[in-house]
Amino acid sequence: MRAWDQTCCHIASGHAHQFAGRRKEGLVLGHLGRILTTSPDVNAATEVGFERWTIDLVGSRDKMKVAVEGKYKILSDGAVPDNRKAAFFDIYKLEQCVDRGGYSGEMFIWLTNQRDYLRPANGDSADFSTHDGRVYQAGTALRAQRARNAMPLPFTLSRSYKFTWKRILNTDWRTLVIDVRPTA
Repeated sequence: MRAWDQTCCHIASGHAHQFAGRRKEGLVLGHLGRILTTSPDVNAATEVGFERWTIDLVGSRDKMKVAVEGKYKILSDGAVPDNRKAAFFDIYKLEQCVDRGGYSGEMFIWLTNQRDYLRPANGDSADFSTHDGRVYQAGTALRAQRARNAMPLPFTLSRSYKFTWKRILNTDWRTLVIDVRPTA
């Protein structure tokens, strides 16, 4: 978490221009990976294959292995409804990782300066709302007419999650961190 906080603060304090372009999420996660590996006993790799998907970042220390999926969405991106659906799909991928073993935990992280993600969604992405304070109950079917990813619709997650956004420094930037844990 300290490495993610450092990454968020770096970007929010005037360095967002360093994380631009089509591969901007990869740049953010690469930056996070470099911070993680400053500790001599930590390894990090980006875009690690897992079944038919890739995981954005995998960090490991001793026998602990954590998968991380991340979003970095800025005002100029657009596509807010599709990005919400993609966020839920990332959480689904993390659930699959932890359920199939080999990972001790997973994290979904998101950094944005786009306030629309913090507000309740409407229209086709209403069920996929990522608004601040939203509680998703395990097993609740999420419906939409379309999705970018090859995600099944209606769509269901096997765990409950609370969406709590945190402000970065005194800026318009916000971060969301969701832990995906093994079921008891």
